Amino acid sequence: MSTIAWNAARLRKRRPARAFCELDGWSFDPRYTEGRCPICGWVAPGAPEAPLWLTLARRFEWELAGLVVLMAVLALIAVTVIHAAGYRVPWFGAPVHAAPATIASQARTNGSPSPSNNPTATISPKPSSSPSRTP
Repeated sequence: MSTIAWNAARLRKRRPARAFCELDGWSFDPRYTEGRCPICGWVAPGAPEAPLWLTLARRFEWELAGLVVLMAVLALIAVTVIHAAGYRVPWFGAPVHAAPATIASQARTNGSPSPSNNPTATISPKPSSSPSRTP
């Protein structure tokens, strides 16, 4: 007997998965109601149980897992936007268009010290450029 014929015979011999509750006169399929009557909760004898994967999937907190995945995706999108805007995120390195560390601005490479860096320099107040009123 081939495998296909054996499986077909097995499927034909399978009894129908219908149960009848005598308390309320209801006929139901226990595969879809976890083996219980949907009206009164009576447990059908010999009712098929849920497979292990379905039992575990019902226990798992899908809403919490969805929130964690959503938070991770939003954080990834935020890092991508920050990086594309040119801001430097310390744990992801400098953006592509940032200048290398060896190139400095003209103000930093100029040899003359600025008065703000020299403690001995004094700054005299400038006279106001607005005209004074003389009556």
